[in-house]
Amino acid sequence: MNKPAPAKAVVKTMRILEYLSHERSVGIIELTRRVSAHANGEQMNKSTVYRFLSSLKELGFVRQDPETERYSLTLKLFEIGMCVLDRLDLWREADPVLKEIAQLTGETIHLATLDDKSLVYLGKIESTKTLRVSMMSRVGQTAPTHCTGIGKTLLAHLPPSRLSEILAKERLLRYTPKTLTRRVDLDRELASIREKVYAIDNEEHETGVRCVAAPVRDNKGTVCAAVSVSVPTVRFPDEEIPRYRDIIVQAAGEISRRIGYRAPHDGGVPVPERPARAGRRGRR
Repeated sequence: MNKPAPAKAVVKTMRILEYLSHERSVGIIELTRRVSAHANGEQMNKSTVYRFLSSLKELGFVRQDPETERYSLTLKLFEIGMCVLDRLDLWREADPVLKEIAQLTGETIHLATLDDKSLVYLGKIESTKTLRVSMMSRVGQTAPTHCTGIGKTLLAHLPPSRLSEILAKERLLRYTPKTLTRRVDLDRELASIREKVYAIDNEEHETGVRCVAAPVRDNKGTVCAAVSVSVPTVRFPDEEIPRYRDIIVQAAGEISRRIGYRAPHDGGVPVPERPARAGRRGRR
């Protein structure tokens, strides 16, 4: 397959942003001259540059000084870059923990976060067992929040306004007979999750799958992600909930510590000790 040519509008936009990044501020005439000088034969006139700048200003990437009419970058690109960096750090620190609990349980493990108004999977380790959950999740793929353990964990710690935005988008669609489709029921569930520190997906998204999830906190104490274990219902009776809860809450706590979270001495949520491996004594 032939490599597609770069979209001209994208190339022009990025060229403008690159030149703005090298200057504290710049006027439109100077910016037009400098961008056109490196346009590989494709010139940009003043009206074209102005149109691009207006769009960038509307989107919050560029500001214009009302007195000098010169343009400069805002911190929005920096904020985007920091989000990417945070996620790279998150994955780097989470990966060994996810592999450890995958080995410990033999079940499917997920790491996910919220991107804008959607849940996005950052990592997935498949179960090694013959009978395993056949889930639709894929790394980079989105999923509903209101009916997944990992999604409900993230929803439970959101400000009310953002919570409403996400649920308005999802419209509390029914995926299985057990999906919560009334806001009053979901709000009650989220309050319980905040109190218990973990969430359960009881075949609410996919029939035959139960999940336990717990929140991951960053160095500011904000819930930035969640981790979960997904198990076929035939291997996950209610009696097994405490075991998987302890494993997943411990894992979420370890990832949180690795990315800089320190629980407060007073009012912090105690993290259960990791269950001992076979042949080894548990920590006292």
